[in-house]
Parts: sequence; C-alpha cells; structure tokens
Amino acid sequence: MSLLFVFACAFHVERSGLVQPEAGAVWLAGYQGGRVALLLDADSAPIRYLNGCVVEVSGVRTPAGIVVEDWHVEDAGDGSGGFGGTLQAYGARLLLDDRNTRSTLVIDDAAVPQLRAYAGRSVLIVGTVVGSGQVQVMAWRLLEEPAP
Repeated sequence: MSLLFVFACAFHVERSGLVQPEAGAVWLAGYQGGRVALLLDADSAPIRYLNGCVVEVSGVRTPAGIVVEDWHVEDAGDGSGGFGGTLQAYGARLLLDDRNTRSTLVIDDAAVPQLRAYAGRSVLIVGTVVGSGQVQVMAWRLLEEPAP
C-alpha cells in the first residue's frame, strides 16, 4: 500500500504557465519554454477559454499530459489575478463563487444588468475589491461556449 502512495505522490505535479488552446487540445506553456497538454474534465473545462492568461494547475502527470484536478488564475492577462468562478443570482444580487480566493464575492450593482443573463455560468472577472467582498467589474469573459 505504501508503494502505491509513493508512486501517486511522484506523479503529482503543480505547474504554472500561459494557457494556449488549439484545435482539440489545450496547452500550458512554461516560463522556460516547452509546453504540456492539459487533460480537462467538467470542473477544469473553463481553462480552455483562458487564452492568454497565466494559470496554475495541479494534478497527475501522465504521458499524455497533466490530468487537471485543481486550478486557479494567477494573471488574467492584465497583471491582476482576476476572479473566476460561477455566477449565482440571489434576488437583486449577483454573486461569484471565486476559485482564486475560495470565497463568495458580490458583484457591484453597476455590472449586474450586464452579467445577470450569465447566472449559473463560468466567468472570469477583472476588477477591484471595493468593499467587504464586493468587486467592481472592469472587464469580464465567459468561460464556456456561448449559447446558440
């Protein structure tokens, strides 16, 4: 049993890099050159839409690439970490279950009319914290295929 644990730990990897999606694959380009394929499941699928962002992934290294078990955005493309997660509507409020801070953030009232249609969907929000857990939205992007 302990030998199995040693091998499982030996293949666990944490890696940061620039997301580069291509047809049929998503790559993580390293800082020292080279790149590795990311093997995504439903929880990590939003990574596919983070082109140009720096993401840290952790998971299991396989010959085919890294099976992503957890991830967060380090640089949203503008130098900020951004806030990524699923939008949730609660009455007049819009909340974000943020992967980066592992907390729930309140979207500022000015951005609610524009983002309300995306409740239940994954987004990346670039903005600043202006109050206790409240984010003023400067820019955003949908992290999934747009509805037809």
